[in-house]
Formats: sequence, structure tokens, C-alpha cells
Amino acid sequence: MRLRGPHFALLTIASFVLLFVYSLAQLIHIDHTFRKEIVEGNLWTATQADREAQNLMLTLYRVSLDRDIDDVLLRFDIFYSRIALMTDRPQIDYFHSIGVGEQVVQAKALLDELDTAISASDFDFSDAGALMPRVAELSMILREITNASALKERIERHARRETLLRVFQLLLLSVGGTFVSGVIMAGLLWRNMRRSMRAQAELQRHRAELEKTVVARTRELQEALEVERRAKEVYRSFIVTVSHQFRTPVSIIHMIAQRQLRGEETLSNEALQRKFSRILDAAKRLERLLRGFLASASVEGKDISLSRRIVDLNVIAEIAAEQTRQAHPGRILEIGLSETPLRTDGDPVLLEQVVLNLLSNAMKYSDAPAPVRLDTWRDGDRIFCRVKDCGLGIPEAAQDAVFDRFYRAPNVHRLPGVGVGLSLVRDIVSLHGGTVTFTSRMGEGSEFVVAVPAAGEQANESGAHTGNHSLCRG
Repeated sequence: MRLRGPHFALLTIASFVLLFVYSLAQLIHIDHTFRKEIVEGNLWTATQADREAQNLMLTLYRVSLDRDIDDVLLRFDIFYSRIALMTDRPQIDYFHSIGVGEQVVQAKALLDELDTAISASDFDFSDAGALMPRVAELSMILREITNASALKERIERHARRETLLRVFQLLLLSVGGTFVSGVIMAGLLWRNMRRSMRAQAELQRHRAELEKTVVARTRELQEALEVERRAKEVYRSFIVTVSHQFRTPVSIIHMIAQRQLRGEETLSNEALQRKFSRILDAAKRLERLLRGFLASASVEGKDISLSRRIVDLNVIAEIAAEQTRQAHPGRILEIGLSETPLRTDGDPVLLEQVVLNLLSNAMKYSDAPAPVRLDTWRDGDRIFCRVKDCGLGIPEAAQDAVFDRFYRAPNVHRLPGVGVGLSLVRDIVSLHGGTVTFTSRMGEGSEFVVAVPAAGEQANESGAHTGNHSLCRG
């Protein structure tokens, strides 16, 4: 993993801090060593013993002159205590460590011999001079011990001075390194702060530009929506105008065809009767088409008002089924109505138009002798009307758009129609607080289900929530 600048600076500072702690530990160790050596005083002990040996020799010499026995005994006792101190621990261990431990033992043995000689009851202090050679030999041994201790002390002092110098160098390095690292970290921090300030300023600038862009896009969207609204108004006005202009001549054609069919001349002429029947059928289809256009434009423009009252969906379904049978006398229409009344609060004319449109589509997009089925029932606070056919079916790619105005599936372009029937069904059902759902399979047919609130029940939502093709409007 690559170390960034701040991470490297922190690692460097941590290293220098560890070095500083190590140097402090070495200083504490050196101080402890100094204190220990001051307490032990090995060189001092050896030096004092040597000096007392010299004093003893002088005293023995004086005794031979003035016979001061007390002074000899005092000097001997002091000398004995110095040698005894050298043989105690830890002094004897130290002398062994520097290689003069045997000399100390030898000095102690010579001292014991002197002590035996002086303490003897027949010792004559007038012969004290006879002890001088032994004291001189003891003094030489002590001088060797002193020289060895001094040499060892000098070597150790030099080593401690070198160690102390290294420790101070490490301390200086750690302090200097920490200072330099702190300066580097301060520089990195300042650089990051500058970057952060520049990034924040850039963010503020982008935010201001984004707000300007949002305002501009919102204005463009509002303008586009206004253009679309005006275009829809023009379209609706055009549809209404054209439909009304066509209704008068179509009504005249319808009326003349009916009159001719009732005339005596037509009744006696089979050829004329077939022609006028075709004209009458065409006029009826054109009238239904114009009514569909007008109803669609009225619902889209919210100009339609519901004439609500309590109606029975079974009665509406029966009326629509009878009209469908008359329009398609050669087709089979199976009906399965609920045994109990299906009352709902709605507009009977518009609800009848819903059932007629679904039945008309079922007849149009299925061939004889395949039957079309109409069922009604109630489930909870909803009443349902289902129209099922065994026709072409709706392609899966087109199922999301079947309720769009003027949309027609690609497999029904050869059949008559303009694509407003299902859109009108959806809008009317939505005005009643209901839902329209469907299922369809290619080559097996389609099934449309309309659900509206039962009378006395309040629909929580005005749109559909059932199936993948539910619609919500209103």
C-alpha cells in the first residue's frame, strides 16, 4: 500500500519519538550507574587502603624511635578495616572482575599475619621495625590493586563518556527530526487546507451553475408543457369540431337508409334491401366511431360530468350484452352474471359504454365460432366485470401501451379501429374510482377485468393497484 504524505510524516515522527524514549532510557541507565559507583567507591577503597599502609609504615618507624605503641595499634586498626572492606561484597566481586582478586586475598592473608604478630603476648614493640618488610610488601600489593582499579575506572569512564555522547547525539537527532517532521506536517496541512478551500470554491461555483441550469431547464420544461397543453387543446377542439360536423350528414344518411328500408319498393327488391342495409350498417358504425371520438375528447378535457346514482352492474351488463348480440348475431356470447345485485354509485351511460367497448373489442379481435364470455361478481367492497375472448392476444412488447390514446398493437393493424376504445374505458373507470387490469397471451386471447367500488363503500384510491397493467387516474 502506498504511503501518502501525512501518513509518512506521522510514521517519521513516531520513529523519532521512539528514538527519544530510547535515549532517555540510556540516560537514566547511565545516571543509575553513576550513583551505584559513587556508593560502592571501589577505587577509593583501594586508594585508602594503600594510604593507610604507608601511614602504618611511618608509624612503625616512629615507634622504633619514641615507642608510641597506641599510635601503632590505631593505625593498624584503620588499615585492617580498609582491607576488610575490600574483601566484602560487592567490592571483592569487582576486584575479581578486573583481575586483581587474588592480590586482594593475598593482601588479606599478609594482614592476618601482621595481626597475629602484633597481637602476640610476647611481641616487643621495640622490634616493630622487623614488620616493615611485610608492610612494604603489602603496600606494593595494594599499589598494584590501586593501579588496576584506576585503569579500569579510566576505561569505564571513557566508555561512559562515549555512550553519553552517543545518547546526546540521538537526543539531538530525535528532537531535530521531530521538529523537521512537524514543519513538514504543517506544510502538508497547509497544502491540504488550500486544496480543500479551492475544492470548496469549485463546488460552490458548480452549485451555482447547477442552480442556473435547473432554473433554465425548469423554464424550458414549463414552456414545453405549455406548448403541449395548447397542442392538446387544439387537438381536442379539432376532434370535437370534426366529429360534430360529420354527425349531421351521417345522421341524414342513417335516416334515409332507414326510410328506404321501410319503403314498399325496397321491400320488394332484394338487391336494394341489401344495399340499403349495408349503408345503414356503415352509418351506424360511423356514428359509433364519432361518439367514441367525442367521448374521448370530453373525458380528456375534463368536460364530462358524471350523473351518479345507484345502479346495478348486472343490469348494465345485460343491456350491453343484448346490444352486442344484435350487432354480432352470428357470434356466441356467454354470460355469467352474479346472482345478487351488484350495486354501485356511478353513471349508467358511461359504465354501459365501458362494457360495450370491451365486448366490441373481444368480438373484433376474435373469430367465430370462438365464444366471448362476460362475467360479474363481488369480492369484499369491490364489484367486478370480466370480458374474456379466445382471439389474437396482445404481444408482450405492446402490453404496456394498450391504454395509450390512438395506440394499436402491431398484430391488429389490418382490422378496423383507431385506438381510442381502451383509453376511453380506462378514463371512465378512473372517474368512478375503479381499476382496469388485463392478462393476455398471443394466440390464446385476452381477459380484461374492471373493478369499481360497491355502493356505500368509499374507495381509498381512485386508480388501480392490481396486476402489472393497473392504471391510476382521477
